[in-house]
Amino acid sequence: MANIKFPVVKLDNNKFQVIVDFNLYTKEVVTASIYKFSHLFYIHQQTDADNPNLVNVIFESKDDNTITEDITKQFCNELIDQQLRHNVNAQFGHIRDMIVEEAFKPVNSK
Repeated sequence: MANIKFPVVKLDNNKFQVIVDFNLYTKEVVTASIYKFSHLFYIHQQTDADNPNLVNVIFESKDDNTITEDITKQFCNELIDQQLRHNVNAQFGHIRDMIVEEAFKPVNSK
């Protein structure tokens, strides 16, 4: 299992940092994933100065709760979920738009 890419996670008592690779996830996907955790954490993003394809996402607990490894795993799973949604929308979103357009067409009656 050499050269497997995944977000790098650094854990602390009440904060964690995930380094996300934009070669794997789009900026919109990262932002959508972060939003899902914004009710639990103060969050900020910072582009890596040495590599603009990496972004450091820092999460700090709002209630000084201890952060567990499960939370970081949930965030990594959310990245995958949001990327899949993004990909499906890019590929098939036009079909949804056509269905909605057809559903809201005015009914012509004589």
